[in-house]
Amino acid sequence: MNLINKCLQRLEEGVATTLIAVLMLTIGAQIFFRYFLNSPLSWSEEFSQFMLICLSFVAATAVLKRGEHYSIDTFVNMLPSSLRRIVEVGSLVVALVLLVALAFYSFRIGVLYAGTHSLILKIPEEVKAYLMGYCFLSMALHIVVRIVQSLEREA
Repeated sequence: MNLINKCLQRLEEGVATTLIAVLMLTIGAQIFFRYFLNSPLSWSEEFSQFMLICLSFVAATAVLKRGEHYSIDTFVNMLPSSLRRIVEVGSLVVALVLLVALAFYSFRIGVLYAGTHSLILKIPEEVKAYLMGYCFLSMALHIVVRIVQSLEREA
């Protein structure tokens, strides 16, 4: 499970890095064509929006896997260690339920959007919903790994 988790983390970080590079190149090209050649690209705005959506979800997944999402743990750190572990596992279980529900509804939205396309590039609209569903499932997998690790520390 840990090997799968590390492979997914590297893959998602690589995809996020690639998306940042593509987004920067697209926006840079749009600036160059619009202001220097006075001939804006018709597709760059739509493509940039799509890349930004993809980047947001893939990067959120990568950040969660690194354990670098923000958290306010002031009160949790004041608790005794036994109670702190219970609260941590409880919050992970709540996060897991939420992520599975979000994944479920993302896939349902993907089915709803099936057959629709973006205006200029004709990108299937369901791709965004399926990407979100994948990212939510990937986050849920990482939360499961954290729960297992936390329960093993208690034993």
